[in-house]
Amino acid sequence: MRIGKVGARFAMGTSAGQIVAGLMMLIHWILSWFVVSVVVLLRMDFGERYLSWINILFGISAVGLFTGFGNVILSQGQSHVSYTIEIAYSVVLIASVYHRVAIWRKNQRGEVYHSLNPGTSLIKLPWITEEAVAKWVEPAVLLMGSYIAGEMNDYPLKLWLLVSGIGLLVHEQISYFMQRSQFLDMRDAMIESRNWAAVIKGRPAQQCQGYHIAQSNLAILGDVKDFTHEEIQALVNKEVS
Repeated sequence: MRIGKVGARFAMGTSAGQIVAGLMMLIHWILSWFVVSVVVLLRMDFGERYLSWINILFGISAVGLFTGFGNVILSQGQSHVSYTIEIAYSVVLIASVYHRVAIWRKNQRGEVYHSLNPGTSLIKLPWITEEAVAKWVEPAVLLMGSYIAGEMNDYPLKLWLLVSGIGLLVHEQISYFMQRSQFLDMRDAMIESRNWAAVIKGRPAQQCQGYHIAQSNLAILGDVKDFTHEEIQALVNKEVS
């Protein structure tokens, strides 16, 4: 049962649903700019396409929104503009170039590396998995930094860290959910391929790793008990292909 997918398909059939989906994609796209602007400070060993030059450009642009004229606007009412956001802009730029050089060196050495690798976190905590760090710890660090910046009345830095923390939280939840869905589909396909012959022989789902075919559908095959091994294998191969 895939209630979410059915609902999404129904929504996409309406003009309002298409507008909402478009807005959500736009928001996620913009939040991704901020994700790039902070992961270069939190991680290392990126894939070439994950940290492409165009993604770096968007990431630097995200920080740039709060520097220069944006810094002046957000610092109104303060005795001076935020110097830390200007430093952060330079650090993000330098870190981005450093990671690209590291990617170039891997390529020069002939080192094979997944091009969409999101990087390895520099935050190492005992008893906490890398997944948990990416999904919860890193966003929490950014949000804590945003709070501290707010207490220091550094509003440009606060806003950048706040949006980046929220963006990273949303991005990682979606990424890991999509990855899990992909692997569940792969596992289901393996289960079906492995247990197809047993299921059409009439074995219950408990003996076939949960794979089930209704009796009314099995009846279409006739007396499956009389099927030879070659006939069953031919059905399996046809189903898999």
